[in-house]
Amino acid sequence: MAQFRFIPHKADAIRTNQVMHEGLFESLEHIADVLKSEDPELSRHLKNWTQSARSGMRVPAAVFGAYYDAVEALQATDIATASELVKRIASSECIPEKTRITVLGRDHSETDTRRIERFMGAPETGAAGVTQPDRVLATQFETKLSAAIDWIQIHVPELHDEMNALLGELILVGPAEGALEFEGGTCFRLWGAVALNAERKASVADLIVTLAHEEGHAALFGACTREMLVENPDSELYWSPIRKTERPLEGIFHASFVSARMVWVIGKMLETGDFGWLERRRLKKILKEAHAIQQDSAEIVQREGRLTETGRAVLEAMTGFMDGLGRALKPV
Repeated sequence: MAQFRFIPHKADAIRTNQVMHEGLFESLEHIADVLKSEDPELSRHLKNWTQSARSGMRVPAAVFGAYYDAVEALQATDIATASELVKRIASSECIPEKTRITVLGRDHSETDTRRIERFMGAPETGAAGVTQPDRVLATQFETKLSAAIDWIQIHVPELHDEMNALLGELILVGPAEGALEFEGGTCFRLWGAVALNAERKASVADLIVTLAHEEGHAALFGACTREMLVENPDSELYWSPIRKTERPLEGIFHASFVSARMVWVIGKMLETGDFGWLERRRLKKILKEAHAIQQDSAEIVQREGRLTETGRAVLEAMTGFMDGLGRALKPV
């Protein structure tokens, strides 16, 4: 029986991240075994790297992306490319097990930058198209983002612990030419990363809400290591209360969950005296909208969803929150 807690729990998040990493290591070992005729030393190099990665460190998001590229190369019988990608993975450096802020381009190699742009620019991420941000705007944004993280650490420590466990990188990006406005995006193939639009005008309060939203997506990705939330195929489209267009039910489920996380965190924000009356009025408006989107999306999931065991566990936890604490936070 799948289990899931709506309010983040540090041990759960650490375990989820470990599962994601162990899955990566096992898959890479399998690929190296397949490629042993191409490179007999690959398995040994990979084992040394894996031991290093397990010693209190985490794998950068771009390395997860490189793994998916290696899988696709292998499926296309491009043995040379697959072997080269695994070699690069085995020589990559791991990063500390805590959330850090990076700037696309500034803090990434050219290859990793292109990979992040490609994966984060996919339509399903919500980020539309991304590129390297304006450096001046990114520096200003980073200051506000750090303040938002500090606020979360003090007032919503459960979320902060989950972020440190699940998110290794908050990657500051800019919108690609012609891309629609966006706040941020996540991609399962870049596990441990959230892309944030550093050219967006946002207050510290805005960024707290954005982090709650994007971390919610990461939490669901982590819950779905064995199965999706619903069995409904992506070809089945339903009206999305948040996108105002038709979307697969998995995406609508995500919208319901991250909206519930926003309701939770905005409620915490309104309990403090840290925001002025104008900001509080705006937060109450966002709360009302998030609550409505959550309820409408959850109703569609409950009505149309063919839920997996994981989906049922997440829905039960989310509904329990909204029926309990969520009711107390509902705007009047």
